[in-house]
Amino acid sequence: MERILVVEDSKFQAFITKDILTKNGYSVTCVESAEDAMKTNMYEQYDIVLLDVVLPGISGYEFCEIIKKNNSLIPVIILTSMDDEKSVIKALNSGADDYLKKPYNVDELLARIKVQLRTRRLQLELTNKNEELQKAYNTIKKLAITDVLTGAYNRSYIKDYMAKLLDESPDDNFYIGCAMIDIDNFKKINDTFGHLTGDIVLKNLSNICRNNVKDRGAVIRFGGEEFLVLINNPEYEEVADMMENIRKQSEENMCCGFQFTISAGVCIFQIRRDNALVDLQEAIKIADKMLYISKNSGKNKVSIEKLYTA
Repeated sequence: MERILVVEDSKFQAFITKDILTKNGYSVTCVESAEDAMKTNMYEQYDIVLLDVVLPGISGYEFCEIIKKNNSLIPVIILTSMDDEKSVIKALNSGADDYLKKPYNVDELLARIKVQLRTRRLQLELTNKNEELQKAYNTIKKLAITDVLTGAYNRSYIKDYMAKLLDESPDDNFYIGCAMIDIDNFKKINDTFGHLTGDIVLKNLSNICRNNVKDRGAVIRFGGEEFLVLINNPEYEEVADMMENIRKQSEENMCCGFQFTISAGVCIFQIRRDNALVDLQEAIKIADKMLYISKNSGKNKVSIEKLYTA
């Protein structure tokens, strides 16, 4: 049953209106002022508002503006004895969806209510469909930038992340921490224990990285068993501690009943706004070189190049 709120200071007129609407299958509530209707925002619980212009306190015009400001989908029909052009224009400018002169024709009132309620239903359906489409779009967008296996971002997110940093940075130049992380002896893990076990190791490393990075940056599966970690405007100590924590937690992780280790190469590099992606590529190259150093000096290590200026 659709609900109608009648705001009418004349008890007699309110009684007549309620009687007509109730007999036609509507649930009707009558209040004498806008202030009464605004208590606990009660007007938001209704499907349509029938509103007199002349009310004690806040006028019908003013109340109509309040309703439309807070919930534009609630239709408002203004009922008044004034039918001059100026009053009609004022009512419509206040946001009213329709205007009917008292004394009104009952059939006309019912017809106008039906039109407004039908329009409201269509608007609500459209709003719901738009919300569903937005949710679907957000899901598709997230899937497009997420590595399905590990839950980390995939490589296509790199441009998005850099655009986000540029948008948030007030400066033309800023620094980024760039780390390349590789699972030691990953081929041997796959060959010995199988690819499903290898997948579990990848998932666990991704979780370890994301739990350490949190909202300070992005964890990206760069390829195979390699992860790229980007940290926005870090201090050297922050990056060093973060990477060492990731290394230690990986070493201590016994997700598959055996120990796995990682090696990492890290650099802190200056990013220029007008050359951001090129600078990032250079940072990745340097981090990759540092990873090579870690791999060739015994593995299970973190090697850091402190600072580079493009």
